[in-house]
Amino acid sequence: MNEPNEKLKTLAVEILESKKENLPPDKFGSIIMILMIISIMLTAMRILQECNKNKKEDKILVYKQHIRELSSYRGWFAKMKLRKIIRRELNHEDYRLYAKSLTNAIFDKGERITDEEVSTLLEASNV
Repeated sequence: MNEPNEKLKTLAVEILESKKENLPPDKFGSIIMILMIISIMLTAMRILQECNKNKKEDKILVYKQHIRELSSYRGWFAKMKLRKIIRRELNHEDYRLYAKSLTNAIFDKGERITDEEVSTLLEASNV
């Protein structure tokens, strides 16, 4: 049971470290920020699950394709939804300073997400 938690933590740390030049390590290296990123990822995954609930194909393949498509296109609606999730997690000042960097970091990771990471997110979001 501890293994999926470690995979989620690894995924969150990878997202935070990808934009470490824009995110201060003293603030975004803490366990609280790692938990915040995990919460953002799981909320976004639950939204994707709601969008794809009627699809009968291989779930991992469908979600992986959907995540990569949204991440590479980076349309205004996807950005708006992701920033809304981030806004709920951060205080106003941090949101104003770091929302763009966090959004880009999450989209960058979404472009290169693997089947194993999608499977981990699905397991965690189906609690």
